[in-house]
Amino acid sequence: MTIDKQKLQPLLWSVVASWRAGSDALERHTDALDEFLDQTTVEEVALELLDEISQLTARVRAAEKQLQEVANA
Repeated sequence: MTIDKQKLQPLLWSVVASWRAGSDALERHTDALDEFLDQTTVEEVALELLDEISQLTARVRAAEKQLQEVANA
């Protein structure tokens, strides 16, 4: 699954802001998020993002290790 994070972020923030404010717009923002996600759940998106973060963290650590090896050579 590929999610456009540039579109996802403002949709999520609008839902959060509406919820915090107790706004009547919460349903409208939630519907917009649901439409954007289509058949994907917020939980699935969260798990995908956590996995992506883990992969990026592993790549950064590997790059740091390589840099350290070069610096010590």
